[in-house]
Amino acid sequence: MGYTVLATGLVLIVVAWACYQYPNLINPYGNLPPERKELVDIEGLKKACAIILGITGFLLVITATLHMVKVIDEDVCGVTLMVLVFAMMVPLSIAMKRYNAFGRDRSGKLVKSNNAARVAWCFAWVVMVGAALVLALSFRPTRITVGEEVVKISGMYGREIPVSDIVSVDLLEEMPPIAMRTNGSDTGNQAKGHFKFKNGEKCMLFIHKQAPYIQLRTTNDLYYLNLSDKEKTLELFETLKNLQP
Repeated sequence: MGYTVLATGLVLIVVAWACYQYPNLINPYGNLPPERKELVDIEGLKKACAIILGITGFLLVITATLHMVKVIDEDVCGVTLMVLVFAMMVPLSIAMKRYNAFGRDRSGKLVKSNNAARVAWCFAWVVMVGAALVLALSFRPTRITVGEEVVKISGMYGREIPVSDIVSVDLLEEMPPIAMRTNGSDTGNQAKGHFKFKNGEKCMLFIHKQAPYIQLRTTNDLYYLNLSDKEKTLELFETLKNLQP
């Protein structure tokens, strides 16, 4: 994750420089006809884009550095990447409107031929917000609550497992190799949802990718669980083990 964040930060810094030097790379400004570009304050726009992208890239480089020297963990690094990348869209959108990159006429009215660009921009916002929510849920730690009748897994892909359905609980140092993700999330350090092993067996994972792993079999399903802290995983295992008759 640290190298991904570092690469993203460096790319944003390069893009910031490119937008300042070659403003036609900025959309939707770059797609406007010449007569509409005259209505855009390109000096203000390119400076704003360069500053926003550059600062975001610089903060990501700092985040990656802190992760590499083990000041912050991988989950914090991933969440920071998500927050900064999506947060920068807000000032970018404001800059687009402030410096007239959408191609308004001299009276301030949006030119009809650019309504499609505005719709596309709004659609992109919806997609980005949706993606941000999914990523936020993916990075959110799973909570596992053990009751007398139900084991409740809270969070993304969460579910309730009746204690009466539990067939076996085992502690493993290794998991079978995963063949594919069928309906889940894999953020590098965490895996949640439906997966399939290379041996063909289907399972649900709620894991941090570090041993030990709790293998929980029910009458119909197979689960692998653990927590970010090894000692808490061992405590969870003992609690689940004591549920069996």
